[in-house]
Amino acid sequence: MEKRKQSAEHLREMRSKILTAAKGLFLEQGYKKTTIRQIVERSGVLTGSIYHFFHNKEDLFQALVMALLQECADIIDERFPDENPVFKYAVMMLTELKSVECNAWILEAYYEGYGSKVIFERMVEHLTDVSARMFADSGLGYSHEDYYLRTLLIKGAMRSCVAEFYFVRPVDFQASWHMLMRMILPMYGADEAEVSSIIQRLEEIDPVIDDICRILIERTRVL
Repeated sequence: MEKRKQSAEHLREMRSKILTAAKGLFLEQGYKKTTIRQIVERSGVLTGSIYHFFHNKEDLFQALVMALLQECADIIDERFPDENPVFKYAVMMLTELKSVECNAWILEAYYEGYGSKVIFERMVEHLTDVSARMFADSGLGYSHEDYYLRTLLIKGAMRSCVAEFYFVRPVDFQASWHMLMRMILPMYGADEAEVSSIIQRLEEIDPVIDDICRILIERTRVL
């Protein structure tokens, strides 16, 4: 039993080394320029061992992005356990955008993630599951396919918001996320008055959202 426990701990440590090394390289030189060979050299983990955990570089990057998404959802649940699901959903979307705005690694992760067909599809599936759980008791009566189609449209809009950070032409960040909220929140039953109220509340708790972003960044330093 002790030997099995040590083996499991060794595997977790090895996987963490791979992810930490990969994340550092992705941040320094971008996803496309990073190679498995470089990850091997930095992590000290043999190539065969890397392929034990991940099929390829995209699979490895996907693991980082999915961990980031899950951390975001978990933090929102911790901070707003008693809020209605529409408000929590709005906080989650704004937290993602503000994290992208203030941290180069998260910007890289989301931008490359949105640009990969495989990772983008996985992101949509992940948020579909999160949304289905979040709104399970809301009385919307949506099927899983209803959540999936809405999530696909929402993540497409989020991709545009993330891409804005690479534009030469400056984009008004506040106007952008305001418009995003007015587009996506009615999909989950919010009327115009509720959307306006949520946007106002989000502005009022801006320091709280900034703190959530800070926690998110701290938690994703070691995965």
